[in-house]
Amino acid sequence: MACPSFPPPAQKITCNNENPFNDEGADIIVRSVTDNVDFRVHKTFLSVASSVFRDMLSLPQSEPQLGSGFSAEFMKDGLHIVTLDEDEETLSTLLRMCYPGWMLMDCGPLFPTIERVLAVFTAATKYAMDGVERAVRAVLVSPRFVEPDPLRVFALAVRHGLYEEARICARYTLRTPVLGKPYKPELECITAGAYHRLQEYHVRCGAAAQRVGQDVRWITNETWVWFECSPCRGNTAVVMAGERRKWVARWWADFLAEASNALRERPSGATVAINSEVVNTAVERASTCATCRSRAFREMHQFCGLFAAEADKATETVEVEFMPKLMVA
Repeated sequence: MACPSFPPPAQKITCNNENPFNDEGADIIVRSVTDNVDFRVHKTFLSVASSVFRDMLSLPQSEPQLGSGFSAEFMKDGLHIVTLDEDEETLSTLLRMCYPGWMLMDCGPLFPTIERVLAVFTAATKYAMDGVERAVRAVLVSPRFVEPDPLRVFALAVRHGLYEEARICARYTLRTPVLGKPYKPELECITAGAYHRLQEYHVRCGAAAQRVGQDVRWITNETWVWFECSPCRGNTAVVMAGERRKWVARWWADFLAEASNALRERPSGATVAINSEVVNTAVERASTCATCRSRAFREMHQFCGLFAAEADKATETVEVEFMPKLMVA
């Protein structure tokens, strides 16, 4: 019988001088097949994290094959070597997530890029690491990834069948106009139907958010300056709680109309938050009145927090429609 060809000598990895995978007390070596990097790990951690590893490691050590993708033909320092298909970076992150957090405090960021997130998610799914998979899914929709590029993350989530995460991303996309979203290469990974349903969701949310600005019966405080400043009152009134009409300052009536239109295009509370364009314009107009000038910024700051919350509450009732068999390319 021909002798097996041995792999090249393994490299060593470093992790801020606190590498948990150089532990002399480890009882198995996991090797990345693409770059032959060895990770000295503890079977216990792998078995707890992964049912695939638990089943694999329960086999007799003399077995030459430990399942698809695993090979124990080689040994090093008296430890069996299990070779996996993942590269060094993916495997390092995956294995680190199997260890207690206190052991990894000085090991640097787990997910520097979204590409790393997806690679680790794929590996976690492959090895049935349910806990790791849940943690990675949460990272995918963390603010540092989804806030700067929600459409890209939406497409990636849909592509991988992560519909709960796709719903979170869909809400973030409401911060930009439905027709103003830039092209993302990841859109090629989903169907036209998936993108169309996202646009429909945006339109329905726009209608719901716009109604919040058009019907202000949710306002219960009548002591704002735009209700009390007599010189600024024009011929505009709004309907308050209890169906009563309340005359308001012209600058605030204009703000309400402009905010409603803005919410139709960008149905997110951020659209009417303080320091947004539509709010800054209103405060600037209010500053032309000596009475409003002294109170407008502070009271608009208070009001817009309520306004934004009402807009978001209205869009929360709108469902994103998913048809998994049609949406996955």
